[in-house]
Amino acid sequence: MNDLNKVQRYLRRRDEYYNNALKYAGKGKFSKASEFLWGAVTQSLKALGAMRDINITSHAAFFNFTRDISKELRDEEFHKSFLFLNDLHKNFYDDVIDPKDFQMYHKEAESFIRKIEEIAKRIGR
Repeated sequence: MNDLNKVQRYLRRRDEYYNNALKYAGKGKFSKASEFLWGAVTQSLKALGAMRDINITSHAAFFNFTRDISKELRDEEFHKSFLFLNDLHKNFYDDVIDPKDFQMYHKEAESFIRKIEEIAKRIGR
C-alpha cells in the first residue's frame, strides 16, 4: 500500500472513530467515547506520520513522534496537549475522567486534530 493510500485509510478511520465518540458521548457512555476519541487522535498522528514516511507502530512511538514534532515546530504545547489527551486512553480502562470534564477533553482533541491538519497542509502531499 502506498503512502497516500495509508494516509487516506488513517483519515477515514479517524473520522469513523470521531463519529463513534460523538455517538457514545451522546449516550453518556464516556469511557467508550474516550477510547474512540483517543483513536481519532492517534489515527490523525498516524496519517501525519505516513505523510513523512514514518510508521507509528507502538504507544511509545506516538509520544516520541509528538515530542519530535513539538521540537520541530518549537511548540511545546503540541506535546503537552498529547500528554493531556492520553487520559482518554486511560479513561477507557480506569474511568479517570469525570463525565463533567469530558467536554474539555473533547474540545482539546478537536483542537489537536485541527493542529495536525494544519501541519499536514504545510507538508503538502
